[in-house]
Amino acid sequence: QLKTYAKILDVPLEVIYSVEDYENALQKFVNYDRIFVDTAGRNFRQEHFVSELKQLITTPKVPTQTFLVLALTAKAKDIFDIYAQFKPLGIEQVIFTKLDETETYGSLLNLAVKEKIEISYITNGQNVPDDLLIPNEKILSDLLLRRYQNV
Repeated sequence: QLKTYAKILDVPLEVIYSVEDYENALQKFVNYDRIFVDTAGRNFRQEHFVSELKQLITTPKVPTQTFLVLALTAKAKDIFDIYAQFKPLGIEQVIFTKLDETETYGSLLNLAVKEKIEISYITNGQNVPDDLLIPNEKILSDLLLRRYQNV
């Protein structure tokens, strides 16, 4: 799926399996403004996966920004549990996906307020990049008041 998105967006993609691969990829893309790393949906309840991820994130000696991607279709408790598990990795912003697959949007506000974390993007479908929303006060309030019409 990532290969498909990379092709659509016309961006390079590198698959890594080790810290050494990660360091090599960082060198390969050193001239890029942004490098995105996807952790391939690891089980957040398995500590060793989170430890491996922490090792990768703390490896580079370059400035990084860490986003956590959460599905709005997840239960509210699971969203908070996932956030709590990854928070020690230095999560700076959250991306919520699957807006189009639910009618329950409270987790957006609940997490942002409780954890004082910024929501950077919300995805609203499968059309990349057309279904990527940058939330603002109007979009969030319309969602919470069920007035958002672009779902």
